[in-house]
Amino acid sequence: MFRSLAGILALVLCFPFSFGQDRSKKAYELIYEDIQVLKKQLFVLEEKLDRNAADIESLKTQVRDLQSQVKLLQADQGNVQESIKNVPSQYQFLLDKIERVNLLLAKISEDLLTMKGGGPAPAPVSGQADKEKAAAPVQKTPVVPSTSLSPQEVYNTAYGDYLKGNFDLATDGFKIYRDNFPDSPLADNALYWIGECSFSQRKFSEAIDEFNDLILDYPQGDKIAAAYLKKGLSLAELRRKDEALVVFKLLISKYPLEEEARIAQEKIKELSVK
Repeated sequence: MFRSLAGILALVLCFPFSFGQDRSKKAYELIYEDIQVLKKQLFVLEEKLDRNAADIESLKTQVRDLQSQVKLLQADQGNVQESIKNVPSQYQFLLDKIERVNLLLAKISEDLLTMKGGGPAPAPVSGQADKEKAAAPVQKTPVVPSTSLSPQEVYNTAYGDYLKGNFDLATDGFKIYRDNFPDSPLADNALYWIGECSFSQRKFSEAIDEFNDLILDYPQGDKIAAAYLKKGLSLAELRRKDEALVVFKLLISKYPLEEEARIAQEKIKELSVK
């Protein structure tokens, strides 16, 4: 019996020991599996990092290429802008050249007609106006010698006659001013008002000649836009519709911000309807 108790005791003592060994073994196995899983995850992360590094390097290369292209585009844009700046002046130069050629051709045509005996077309004058002129002759004031008046006084006297409707007298006064003071700042204005006098007397062919001279001789004058407008109106009065339209369009292209350009647009609409 004693032996039976000893065996049982030994069995009881050995059981906890074997049970502890099994538990430790399982714990180590779990730790090992966790380590393997972590290794796999680390390997995957390393692969992702390598791919990301390659992508980043590719992006850097693309960025450098884009920067180079942007620099080229900026350089091209600068060249284009510089070219655009030169276009208006070149266009204006061509317009001036074309206008001068047209004016010269018109003068040559009129000279040829005169040489053939045809002469320029007479300006239409209403019969009623002739009767009024005959019934109420204009009282002319004596023309004072140019040496006794200053340039401003001669100009003011001629302009006063224009305002009074004494167009023949005003024309003579402005011509005296231009003959005696050709280098005066108002020489171009005097030529313009000579054209205005002819226009007011319905001498439209003569008015066109005066406005042409003004445009050719004083291209930078302050009356150029007005000269283009009155030239176009004179052509319209002479029923030279196509020529009038050309002049009005040229006026709008050269001086789009002037009041004369607005009037020219209205005249183009009127002529287009007719």
